[in-house]
Parts: sequence; C-alpha cells; structure tokens
Amino acid sequence: MSISGLKKPVKLGLWLLGFAVLALLGLWLEHERAKARLEAFKAQLIAKGEKLAIADHMPKLPPALSNAAPDFIAAANRITELKPEFSPPRMRLVAPGRARVAWQQAELPTDKDADIWPIVVTHVEDNRPLLAEMTAALERPEMVFNLDYSSGFNLLFPHLAKMKRATICLADAAIVDMRNEQRESALTNLLSSVRLARLNEEPLLISQLVRVACAQIAAIATWELLQYPDWNDAQLKRMQQAWQGWDANRVWLAAFNMERAMSASTFAEFRAKPSKLTELSGMMSTGSVGGSDPFFELLWRDPEAGAKRVMQFGVTLGWVCWFSYADERRSLEMDQVLVDGVRQMAATGSFAPAEARMTTAIKPFENPSKTLLLAQISLGMPIKLHLRFATFETVRRLTFTAIALHRHRLKHGKFPESLSALVPEFLTEVPRDFMDGQPLRYQ
Repeated sequence: MSISGLKKPVKLGLWLLGFAVLALLGLWLEHERAKARLEAFKAQLIAKGEKLAIADHMPKLPPALSNAAPDFIAAANRITELKPEFSPPRMRLVAPGRARVAWQQAELPTDKDADIWPIVVTHVEDNRPLLAEMTAALERPEMVFNLDYSSGFNLLFPHLAKMKRATICLADAAIVDMRNEQRESALTNLLSSVRLARLNEEPLLISQLVRVACAQIAAIATWELLQYPDWNDAQLKRMQQAWQGWDANRVWLAAFNMERAMSASTFAEFRAKPSKLTELSGMMSTGSVGGSDPFFELLWRDPEAGAKRVMQFGVTLGWVCWFSYADERRSLEMDQVLVDGVRQMAATGSFAPAEARMTTAIKPFENPSKTLLLAQISLGMPIKLHLRFATFETVRRLTFTAIALHRHRLKHGKFPESLSALVPEFLTEVPRDFMDGQPLRYQ
C-alpha cells in the first residue's frame, strides 16, 4: 500500500515521526560537532606544549627525611587556637611615617578587654613545645602533603587551616619574645613563619591563596621586628635571605595549570553524573524539587514543582548532550588567558601589562550564554586572584628591601640616599615594583 493510500491521521503521524527522526539526527550531529571542536582545541593546546592532565602537574613525594610535611602537621594538629578577639593587633600605621608596634606596648587593650597580653602570652607558652617541633620540621628542604589530586575539585584540604593557624602562632610567639627581650627566640619564630609560607608550593589555587595569607602575616611580623634597633648584620641577613629568592611566579603558574586540569576532569565527571552539576552551579538538582518524591506523585500533589523538575531535567540533559562541550572549550580558552598572564608576569616582572592584556582578552567571554552553566559561575574572579598574588609579591619585595636598608644603616650609620647604594653590597640589583615593573620608589 502506498503512502497516498493511508488514512490522513496515519500520514500525519509518519510525517511527524520523520521530522522527529531528522531533529534527533540534527541534534546528534551538533553533539558530535561540538565534541570535535573541543577535541581539536585541546589538540592545539597540547601541540603548543600545554599539559592538560592532572597527572602532569602532581608533585612527587620527596624522601621522608627531606619532607617537612608529616612532622609539621603532626605538631600543627595539636596547636590550640586563640580566639580572634584576643589576637594581638600587629604593627599598624597611626599617622604618615608612624606606626604602633605591638611588642613595644605595655598593654594591649581591645573593645572587650583592658589588656590581652596575659591571654596572648599564656597561649604562646602553652604551645611553645609544638612551635619548637614545627621549627625543627621546617628545616627540611621540602613540604609535600600526600593528597589525592585525582579526586579533582572534591579534594579536601584539612591541612591548610592548620598551616594558617601555625603561622599566626609563630608570629605571635615572635612578638611575645620581643616583648620579653628574647631576641634570638623571636628571630627563630619569625624565620619559621616565613619558611612555612615559602615551603608551601602546593600546585592548587586555594593552597596558594592560603600561602599569600600566611606570607602577609609573616611580613607584618617582620616589620614589627625591624623596629628593634640593635639587630646585628648576621641576624638581619638571615631575615633578608628568608624573604629573597622565592620563585613565586613558578608556583602560581603551577596552581593555575592544576586548576585547568581539574576543571577538565570536572566536566567529565558532570557528564557522567549530571546531578553533581547542580552542586557547583547553585541550581536545585534534577531530583531535588519535591525531595525524592516520584515524579507523577509530585506532579499530582504540586504541579508547579513537577514542572520545575521537568525544566531542570531538560536543562541538565541539554547541557550534558550539547552545551557542555562549548562550556568546556570556553573554560579552556579562559584558563589559557590566565596561564599566559602568569607567564607574562614572570617574563616582565610586572603585573600591569599582564593585567591589561588579560582584561582585553577576557572581554569576549563576558555575558556568556545561559546554556553555558559553568561559565555563569567563573566569570569575573580570576584577574582579582592575580591581583592578590601581585600584592603579595610587591609586599615581599618591599620587605626584603627594607631589611637591606636597615643593614646599610647598621654599617654606614644612616639610610642611603637611593636604593642603588644597596647594590652590590646588600642587593644584587635595585628591586622593581611588581605592580608596574618600575624601580621601587624610595625616599
């Protein structure tokens, strides 16, 4: 029987079926094209030398005798925490060229207490044996924690909070020692706080942000100790060497490379388990509207919630089948801009040119399509993170330059007229401002 001989409803059904088949075929072809475009872009990056797998960026565990991590964390786990309201207010500017130095104060009043010194001193003394254990561990050349990097963004970081707490305690101990005129002990605790930040080369963005925070704490403590006028040159040299020679750009680049690799694994995980997508995007999961109720029961009880569940299912299905590939490519393109930005900072020793270039390069990624679910989350954060790194690097350079200035005054009786007078006796070259690449301003 020919089609013309069929009844009208049957013919209409066959036409609709044909259109449905063609639509599904078109969607499948678009799926394959999007996937092919993503794979081609990945191949381009790999051909340029980029490494996109987590395994390519995992740090190797050093020999036990070289690794500070196990003994450090064993001590850090036992440090008691000082409540924030009792944390001593470290060096603060009170007027141009004037600062309030905590260890010089007979009393440390706060809004809640007339003098917190007794609480701070007791806390430091209670933890003194643990500080000594950490100091001994930090003498080792490396600190690598045995983390399961293959778990991607599900990786847990219980050690990071302990590292920051340990840095605070070491800095507080240095200030308490200065107050008690225990100068060598103060210097030892200060150097341990700096070394703790320096050894944290974990190739993870969150770890490097904690490193920056710890370094800022240690830097303020360093400026506190610099207000003591009678350090000898050997002591100041040790302080200066602790702050010099950091390869901060290399570690920051390693963190962004690992972040990119973990991002790729996250896309793969979300395609395999679509419900996990909503945990990151902030959406309700496909089965969360109406709890775990069966769909038809939910639809009968609450039609609006049932409709939302259908909509969520459609959005997730669309992302998994088609839009995730464009989303991942956009993520890789964005990551490449940021990685290239770090490389430019390292090459030029300056943040401003890299910032200008990244700002221009990221503009095409603004206002992403609503179908790119992960793009909705990430936009706007990365350059701010680079700025935090640049601020830390600037503070680091200011700190070791200030120590070199004190060494000059100790030897020659006065501060120099210009920073060039520090070369080559105290510095190998005039330091540059990391923000703009120009020589540090000095007067």
